[in-house]
Amino acid sequence: MLLESAAIMNWAIPFAGALITPIIGFIAGKLKEGSQAQNVLRTIRNWMAAFTSFVAFVFTMLLVVDVFNGQGGEAFVTNWFWNIGDKPFAAGFGVLVDPLTVLIAAFASGIGCLIMIYGVNYMKDDKHLDRYWFLMQMFIGGMIFLVMSNNFLQSFVGWEIVGFCSYALIGYFFTKKGPQDPKEFTLKEETEGDYNAHAGFKAFITTRIGDVMLLTGILIVFAVAGTFRYTELLSDFSWITALHNKKILVLTAILIFGGPIGKSAQFPLQFWLPEAMAGPTTVSALIHAAAMVKAGVFMVVRTYPMWYLGLHDLHIENLQIYFIFVAAIGGFTALMAATMGTSATELKKVLAFSTVSQLGYMFMGLGVGGLIEPVGGVMGYNGYFAGSFHMLSHAIFKALLFLAAGAVIHAVHTKYIDEMGGLRKDMPKVFWPMLIGGLSLAGLPPLGGFFSKESIFGACWHLGEEGNIVGWIFLVVGAVAAAMTFFYTIRFLSHTFGGEKTEHVKHAEKEQGGHLHKSSALLWVPLVILAVGTIVIGWLAPVVELFMSKNDWFAAATNFTVADYHIHYGESLLHAFGSWTSLITLGVLLAGGIPAYFLFIRKQWDTKEILKKNKFVNGIYTFFYKRWYMNHAIYWCLRKFKVLAEWLYENFDLKVIDKSNYLIAAGTMKSGEVFRKTHTGILSVNFLYMLLGAIILIAVLLFIPF
Repeated sequence: MLLESAAIMNWAIPFAGALITPIIGFIAGKLKEGSQAQNVLRTIRNWMAAFTSFVAFVFTMLLVVDVFNGQGGEAFVTNWFWNIGDKPFAAGFGVLVDPLTVLIAAFASGIGCLIMIYGVNYMKDDKHLDRYWFLMQMFIGGMIFLVMSNNFLQSFVGWEIVGFCSYALIGYFFTKKGPQDPKEFTLKEETEGDYNAHAGFKAFITTRIGDVMLLTGILIVFAVAGTFRYTELLSDFSWITALHNKKILVLTAILIFGGPIGKSAQFPLQFWLPEAMAGPTTVSALIHAAAMVKAGVFMVVRTYPMWYLGLHDLHIENLQIYFIFVAAIGGFTALMAATMGTSATELKKVLAFSTVSQLGYMFMGLGVGGLIEPVGGVMGYNGYFAGSFHMLSHAIFKALLFLAAGAVIHAVHTKYIDEMGGLRKDMPKVFWPMLIGGLSLAGLPPLGGFFSKESIFGACWHLGEEGNIVGWIFLVVGAVAAAMTFFYTIRFLSHTFGGEKTEHVKHAEKEQGGHLHKSSALLWVPLVILAVGTIVIGWLAPVVELFMSKNDWFAAATNFTVADYHIHYGESLLHAFGSWTSLITLGVLLAGGIPAYFLFIRKQWDTKEILKKNKFVNGIYTFFYKRWYMNHAIYWCLRKFKVLAEWLYENFDLKVIDKSNYLIAAGTMKSGEVFRKTHTGILSVNFLYMLLGAIILIAVLLFIPF
């Protein structure tokens, strides 16, 4: 490899930067407030975060070159062995360089660097930047550490680092007041930082459910296989057969999938991600684009060949249940979150629901791909690539959308789309990149989102052509969700930039001297870079596919012959633009775009009047706006549980347990008082007690049979 230590440096440097940050901040805090030395140190602290991310990106790109040259594999492997009974077990440390690891590490560090640069200006007035920059660098380092690990246990450590950082960053403004009414958690927020402590805690608890499932599945695999290492698990599949014989193989696979359900906010653990918008916009961008939610997709892709091989090579038909389960969770979540996005009123929450929906697409593609029969030695590579490529495409355009949303919120001091409007002329450097990102989200050709969604639709179509009705079902689900995606994309873009300026925008202009402040270059330059990436990435799909095909780890499980794969650029474009699924995409865009055009751009129909006059439409809108009442149901259950807990405390804990403790203590004291009277200290009395005890013992021995 060009630099073997790059697989260590690309996550160690952000970690080191995180540790240095509070030291610099501490030294700066000891200097005279406002002095030149203090300002210099704080400037170094702020830019160091962007620098460490950039260096991590450089090291990762060296690994990309290595993978393209056919190099890679494990490095810095250290194992510890021990026996439990007659069975050997092994755990250790190491890194794994393959297309999947360097792909995710590249966009985690590269997009993370752009977010850091953006944050230098966006967070400049915050008073707690030591904590902010520490957590942001730990977040990026933890994500890269997670994906570069060569074993389950090490990945789980990175998994928990990412989870902790997301919890702390979502609750970054922890001093903000929570809901005034503890019975109602859906009050309208006033600022970006409302309910942060509550939102962070909600994210922490919700994702812990999935984490427990993941750890349980990992330990089951370890107990049977005796190792955590991915390469060893793929070199000897006797553990898959053993789990199947114990009738817990599918259960184990689903338990491991439970972690991604929580981390990637899939049904039924999707509740935390919309609330995560309470954190700073840079945090939202990092969570949605470069880290956290992508960790769940990574874990499914990482374990994909294990279960695929078990189904198609070992012929364990029960594993179809796992892939159907993954696709069903993804498909349902994609559709459900899309409906929520059509009614959300906060700009960042619309984007949050779109993230949940797009993650559902990724899981649907992977689940469908796992059911595709082996063809020409490829063995399901279509679905594997579809989910992985959409993960990459989504990372770029979603970072673009969140950073653009942050620039808008920063300018107009509101996050509600109905309080925005008419910003196109005032913010062209934000409007055009956000338009590109929004259209890519909707899957409009020829942007990156079109190519990546098309690959998922293609996997569904391929499965349907094999005679599996599941493929057609998920194709319909994905198409309906895509139509809704285009609908709410036009909605939030037109509300934000189209039409006339609202009174709120005019008031914001007045407060800023008669016009909106121009966005700093630190805010709009990252947007331009991401916009270019969104345009280009789709056309590079064949190159990315070739890159993914060099995955020796995947090849070992699927008999995929890397040497037989070559870039067929023309065929790839023909499939993207000339296939049946491309016609479906066109129809979907028309189905979602035409009504959105007349509602939000031409405004031929008054949406408020429609909701006011049509109770049925209003009911559907309310159902979507209330998130299918799932959030309400959870809080209702929690409140009822709280009432039950209080009743049990008052009537069982206090009246039964505590009272029993007091009675036992009082009885012990009373018996002690009585028994104490027998200790007279008189020798003759003590002798009499001894004689009486001897007589009783003899009587027992004589008259009681044994």
